Amino acid sequence: MGQETLEAGAVEWDVNSPPDSPFITDPAMAERLPIPAEYVRRMEEAQRLFALHDSEQQALAYAYRRATWMVGLQCGWLGIGGWLTVRGYRYADPVQSFVSGFTSNRIIRRLFTPLAMLGLTITTLTGVQLPFDVRAMLVAGNAWRLEEAQKTDALKERSMALHEGKAIFDRLKEEERQAFEVGMEETKNSPK
Repeated sequence: MGQETLEAGAVEWDVNSPPDSPFITDPAMAERLPIPAEYVRRMEEAQRLFALHDSEQQALAYAYRRATWMVGLQCGWLGIGGWLTVRGYRYADPVQSFVSGFTSNRIIRRLFTPLAMLGLTITTLTGVQLPFDVRAMLVAGNAWRLEEAQKTDALKERSMALHEGKAIFDRLKEEERQAFEVGMEETKNSPK
C-alpha cells in the first residue's frame, strides 16, 4: 500500500491523487478541447470510475486497519489467556478446583482451578475467533490491491482517450491542410 506513480504520456500522475479533471469541473473547457466529444465522454467516464474505485479503496483501507487492530488485540488476549492458564496451573491450590469432587488427578484438578479456567476460556474463545479476523484482514488487503489496480487502469484509459482524441484531431487537421493545398494547386492550374 505504498506510493505508486503512473506514467501516462509525458505526465506522471500519482495513482492515489490524480490531477483535477477539467473535464468534470469545467464544461466550458471540455468544449474548447481540440478532441472529439466522444473522447471527452470517455475521459469523463474514466475519471468517474477512478473516483468510484478510490472511494471503495478508502473503505477497504478502513476495513483492513480495523481487522489488523482486531488481530493484534486478539494476539494480546491469547498471550494473557496463556499466561493466566500457566499461572493458575503452577500456583493454584488443587483443593479449589471445580472438579475436585469428581477426580483425584492432580494435573486435571490444577487445570480446573478458577484462574486456570479463566485463562483457558480466554484462550479458547480468542483462538476460535482469530482465524475469522485473520481471513477478514487478508481479504481486505487483497481487495485493496485490486482497487488500486482498477484505479491505475482507469487513469490509463483516461490518458489513452486523450491521446487518441488528440491523434484524431491532428489527423483531421493534416487532412484539412492537404485538402487546402490541393485546392490551392487546382486554383493555380485552372485556366482563367
